[in-house]
Amino acid sequence: DRSGGSDRVSVAPAVLGQRAWGIEDYRPVMDVEVRHSDIEGSGVFASRSFAVGETIRVVNIVREITADAPLRPDRDEHVEHCNWHHPEGAVVLYGVPDRHYNHSCDPNAWERFVDDRPEIVARRSISQGAEITIDYMINNGGGAPWPCNCGASRCRGMTSVSFFALPPDVQREYIPLLADWFVTRYSQELSDLEKRLTG
Repeated sequence: DRSGGSDRVSVAPAVLGQRAWGIEDYRPVMDVEVRHSDIEGSGVFASRSFAVGETIRVVNIVREITADAPLRPDRDEHVEHCNWHHPEGAVVLYGVPDRHYNHSCDPNAWERFVDDRPEIVARRSISQGAEITIDYMINNGGGAPWPCNCGASRCRGMTSVSFFALPPDVQREYIPLLADWFVTRYSQELSDLEKRLTG
């Protein structure tokens, strides 16, 4: 859950690179709903079934967070609502419902980047009513771990600190899901990892 409060968000557009993000990029919530999750806080749940590889939705990015435009707690903007691993090196604020995807160590969805814009894609078949989860360690180059309560049979107990700290079998599974920008940014680390995995 990326949530820190109510679902009210600011939609003032902000420019990142040559692209304005904000209300003009907003995608209406149609096929998912936000409600209480047994994993943590609120979660995103499927309002219909999704097939493997189907795009669930394009992520609602509200704006870039900068020193000149910091988070506004008075507008219900919190650090838990942000993605710190964006291809352009920016910290971006996620809107509703995308701030609510919970982590799972065996997720049924993942975040794919198309023209550097994230979208949520079904990793396997998702039935109506199921919670949609992602693994926060995909495309994650480093950060602080925290306890995991995903309930998956392969739950690691902690989220890990980065993609490179995942168990080798999970790394093999996730390599095809890595974004081009992540592969470019961590080319040497991934080359070293490939040697270890195939050695």
